Amino acid sequence: MKTVFRTMALSSALAFAATMASAEGSVTVYTAVPQNFIDALVPMFEEKTGTSVEIIKAGSGELLNRLTAEADSPMADVLWSVDGTVIDFNPDLFEAYEAAGSDMLADGMKQSDMWTPFTAVVMVLIVNEGELDGLPKPDSWAGLADPQYDNKISSARAEASGSAYIQLATVLQAFGGEEAGWDVYKGLLSNFVLSDSSGAVPRFVNDGELAVGVTLEDAALRYVEGGGPVEIVYPSEGTAIAPDAMALVAGAPNGDNGKAFLDFMLSADAQAVVAEQGRRPVRSDVGSNPALLPLDQVNSVGYDAAWAAENRARLVDQWKDMVLDVQ
Repeated sequence: MKTVFRTMALSSALAFAATMASAEGSVTVYTAVPQNFIDALVPMFEEKTGTSVEIIKAGSGELLNRLTAEADSPMADVLWSVDGTVIDFNPDLFEAYEAAGSDMLADGMKQSDMWTPFTAVVMVLIVNEGELDGLPKPDSWAGLADPQYDNKISSARAEASGSAYIQLATVLQAFGGEEAGWDVYKGLLSNFVLSDSSGAVPRFVNDGELAVGVTLEDAALRYVEGGGPVEIVYPSEGTAIAPDAMALVAGAPNGDNGKAFLDFMLSADAQAVVAEQGRRPVRSDVGSNPALLPLDQVNSVGYDAAWAAENRARLVDQWKDMVLDVQ
C-alpha cells in the first residue's frame, strides 16, 4: 500500500484494515494531529488493512471551514484530533458513532456522544533551570506572574495557537473566577516573550534562549527524552487535562471505512503508540509513558472546554487588548 502525504493542501494515502473486519477501498481523514502521530500510526494502519486513506492535514479552523463548505457533498469521512467543541458546536456536520473499545475509556474521557476521544492533552511548564540565573524554579501559574521572571517565559500567542488559548482559559478557570484569573494572567503576559508558533515555545527553552515555557506535555517530553537540559513542571493550582476528539463526518462517502479508522485509533495497539509518543492514552487499560508523572498525581483544574469555546471570541479580544497594555 502506497502512502503519500501533504500538509494543509497536501494529501497522504494511508491504509487500514481493521482488526475487527477487513475494509477495502479508501477513507479520507481531515486532521490537525501532529506529524509524529501520523508517522507512527499510519504504517500500522496500512499493514492491518487494504484500505487506502488520504489525509488532509491543516489547523482545526481551516478543516472546519472545509467541512462546512463541503456539507452538501462531503469529501471527508473522518475528522481526527481536534478540540471536541469543534464537533459539539457543529453537530450537523457529524454523525454520532460509538467506536469499538469505548467501554474501556478512562474516567472523564467520554465527554460527548458525538465524538470519540483520541488522546488526553495536558498543559505544563517546561523549565531550563540553568537559564534561571539563580531564580527559584516556578511551580505554579501564580509564580509565573512574579515580575522576577520578566522576559524569561516563552508562550505562543493566544489568538494564533489553539494550545495557547487553552492555557489562557486554564488560568482563567484556576482561580475561582474569571476576574481573579485575569489578574494572575496579566502578570504572566507581562513576563511572556510571545511567539506565533506553539512548536517554538519548548524549543526556545531547550536551546537556552528562555528559561520557562508554557506548552503541551508531549511537546516538552520530546525534549526531555532527547536529553535536553529541561524538565516538566505541573502547575500546583491545577492544569488542563483535556481529550482531543475524532468523529465520523455526516454523509461520509466511505462511512464504514471511517468507522473502521475510529475503531483502530481507539484500539489498545494504537493507544500504546499514543503513549510512546508522549500523549496520554484515553483507554483505562493502557498506561501512560513511564517518563511522565502518573496522571492520578497531576492536579486537574477540571478544564471546562465548552465554556472556553463559547467565550473564545470575547476572551481573545480581551487578550489582544491586554497585550497592548503590558507587552
